[in-house]
Amino acid sequence: MVKSIKIILPENQKAKAKLKKKLHEYEKRVDKLKKACACDNPDITYNSFTGYKALITRRLCQCGEVQSCELAEELKEEFGRLDTDTYNNAVGVIYDYCQTGGRNVKNGTGF
Repeated sequence: MVKSIKIILPENQKAKAKLKKKLHEYEKRVDKLKKACACDNPDITYNSFTGYKALITRRLCQCGEVQSCELAEELKEEFGRLDTDTYNNAVGVIYDYCQTGGRNVKNGTGF
């Protein structure tokens, strides 16, 4: 089950800049996954922890907020599936970056 969380883009300009930098990092990782993908559809790489974080962060930067359940439904429709546990973990990471600057994110590359 997808956790219903509303993520709001921080108002602090420094935090916004860090989030945009993080988005760039995620997109570079997704590009690497696409190049290494042996399947016919490299967009399937978005159904990964890194892919979900990239999609959530991109939407957050574009719209200022993300409703996790709504985005999950869009992703299911677009990609045909959604790994709920992986998606919920990605939502949690981005939420924590916005709320605490990533204090609770373990084993990440930092914010």
